Amino acid sequence: MIARVLRCKIKPGMWDDYERYYNEKVVPPTQKMKGFQERRLLRSLDNPDEGISISVWKTREDLENYVRSIERQSIVLEAEERFFAGEYSVRDFEIKISTVHVGLF
Repeated sequence: MIARVLRCKIKPGMWDDYERYYNEKVVPPTQKMKGFQERRLLRSLDNPDEGISISVWKTREDLENYVRSIERQSIVLEAEERFFAGEYSVRDFEIKISTVHVGLF
């Protein structure tokens, strides 16, 4: 499996709008893409304007198809323009070990 990790800084005071945009515009089309496994949005505890988005894909080919998709292109352009404050990086990783805990402890 492959994970795409996007790290970004959001314009000050825009996190709630970004989170709403992410949930309404980023999540739905991604869920329909071949090979999509999961997506998470993390917000820094130290800097409330900094976040990480992680998406997980079955194969690198699935991720590359998503990256080239028209849906993603329009989402990224709009997000960059409306929300991102300059610091932005994207890296892809092969998942070597993954554990998921289900249920209450």
